[in-house]
Amino acid sequence: MLYKLNKSSWDYEKVKRVSLDAIGWKEKDLERLVSKHLQDFISSKDLMTIFNERPRQEEPDILAVDKDGDLYIFELKRWGSNQENLLQVLRYGQLFGNSSYDELNEKYLKYSQGNISLMDAHKQYFGKDASNQITQEMFNNKQHFIVMTNGLDQQTVEAIIYWKKNGLTIDAIVYWIFEVNGEHYIEFNMYSPIESYLEYESSAYVLNTNHNNNPLTTDEMLTEMKAAAYHKGWQEKIEKIQKGDIVFLYKSGAGIVGYGKGSGNYKKQNYNGYTNAETNTPLNGFCTLKRPLSASEMKTICGQGFNFRQTMFSISEENANKLMRVIQKHYL
Repeated sequence: MLYKLNKSSWDYEKVKRVSLDAIGWKEKDLERLVSKHLQDFISSKDLMTIFNERPRQEEPDILAVDKDGDLYIFELKRWGSNQENLLQVLRYGQLFGNSSYDELNEKYLKYSQGNISLMDAHKQYFGKDASNQITQEMFNNKQHFIVMTNGLDQQTVEAIIYWKKNGLTIDAIVYWIFEVNGEHYIEFNMYSPIESYLEYESSAYVLNTNHNNNPLTTDEMLTEMKAAAYHKGWQEKIEKIQKGDIVFLYKSGAGIVGYGKGSGNYKKQNYNGYTNAETNTPLNGFCTLKRPLSASEMKTICGQGFNFRQTMFSISEENANKLMRVIQKHYL
C-alpha cells in the first residue's frame, strides 16, 4: 500500500490502487515497458533483454541474460497470479532451457533487428562487469524463472516456496498500479523473500466475523452491513479494504454469511467497554445469504482450502468471482 504523507498534521491518506486493465493497458504494453527498462525495474540483478514474445507463438514474454550468461525466463500478467502462471513459465523452461548459444543468438538478432551478435552485444552491455572469459558454451547453463503479476494468490505463494525449497530458481515480482491526481504510477516489489507475500494485497478478502469470541458481532455486521475488526493488531486489517474491494463475511462453524464491496470509509468506535477498540467500514451493495456457504463448499468451488484462523485474508480475484457466481445463483 502506498500512502501520501501530511507533515503538518503527522497524518497520511491512502493512494488509490487501480489495475492496468482499468487504465487501458494491455499485457503487451506491460511487456514492452519491462523489456525496455529491465535493468531499472529489477535493480537487484543487472539483466539484458534478448527476446520478446511474438504473436501466436508458444514463447515466454521476455528472455534475458545476466553477466554470466544465465537465462532468465519471464511470464508477465496484468492481473493477479495463479498456479497456471507457474506451469506456463516452467513449460517455457522445458522448451528453452536446452537452447544453445546459436539458438539464443538467432532469437536475439530477431529481437534487436541488428547485425551485432549476442556475444558482442553482451560484452558491450555489461562492459567491465562481463567476464572476459565468457564463451558461447557459458550461455544458458542455468535458468531462472520469474513470474511478474499484479498480486499473488496463496496457492501460488505456497507453490513457489515448495519449488524453491526443492532447488528450482523461481521468484515472483509483484507490481501495483496507483492513481494520484489522474496520473498513474507503478511500484515493483523486487525479489523480496517470497514468504512475505503470504500477507499480500488484493481486491478481495474473507473476514472472520469474530463469532467464537462474541456471537453478537456477526449479527451486528449483517445488520449494519459493515466489515469490522476488534482490538489492536486486528483493527488495522480493516483499513486494507479499499473502495470497490469485495469482502466476504465468514462465520466460524457456518461459512460465508454475507458480502459487500468496500466503501473506502473507516470509523473507530467503542467495543465491549473498550474505547475505540473497533474499526469498521461500511460495505456497499451488501447481501445476506439465505444459508451459509460452508468452508468445504468454498474449497470445492475454488479448488483449494483456506486458513480461517486468520482474522482476514486475501483471495484471488479469480476465486472471488467463482464464489460470487455460485452465491448469486444458489444462495441469495
